[in-house]
Amino acid sequence: MKLAKSLPILLSAMVCTTAFAAADNFNRTALGSNWVSLIGTSAKIADNKYTSDGAAYTKFTPAAGDNQATVTIALTRQDLGHYGGVFVGKASLKLRPSMSGKYFDAICFEPTVLSGLNTPGKCYTVSNHDITNFAKARVTLRTAGSTAFADIDTNADGVPEWSFSYEFGAALGTGAGLLGNTNAVTQDNLKTSLSN
Repeated sequence: MKLAKSLPILLSAMVCTTAFAAADNFNRTALGSNWVSLIGTSAKIADNKYTSDGAAYTKFTPAAGDNQATVTIALTRQDLGHYGGVFVGKASLKLRPSMSGKYFDAICFEPTVLSGLNTPGKCYTVSNHDITNFAKARVTLRTAGSTAFADIDTNADGVPEWSFSYEFGAALGTGAGLLGNTNAVTQDNLKTSLSN
C-alpha cells in the first residue's frame, strides 16, 4: 500500500528531473574523438580548458540528442573583438568582451553559422542596463521548440543573475558544442542533457 501511494510522487520527481547525459572537464592535452570541428581547426585544450586560436565551432558528439548545455566561460586576458560561447541545435549564445577587453559586457543570442536561419538575434548589454560587467560565468543554454533560454550565473552560487529567452522563429533542434575565436576566452566543465 505504501508503494502505491509513493509511486505517483516518484514518477513525478523522475519526469521533472534533468539528468546530465554527457560531460567534459577538459583535463587532458587534446580534444579527442568526442569533438568534431564544424568550422575552423583551431579549437584546442590549453591549461585544461577549451579554447581556440581562431574561429572555431566544435560539436560535442556525445550530446547529439541533448537540448541543454551548461559551461563555465571566462575572459582570461585583455583582447578586443572576440567572444566565447556555447550552442545547442541552431541557437548559439555568445559572451562578448567590452571595448576595454577586461570584462564581458554583452550576452548575445544568434543563430549558429551553419543553421540557415534568417534572424538577427538579440544582445543584452551593459550599455542598455540589461546586465553588469563580469569576467566569468556559468552559462546554461536550453532550447525548446523555436525558443532558446539562457541562465547566467556570475558569482558561482548556483543562482543565475540573469535569465533571458529569444524566439528564433524555427525549430532549433538538439546537439551541443562550443564556439569561440580567441584564446583570451576559455570554456570549462561542460555538461549537457535532454531537458523537459
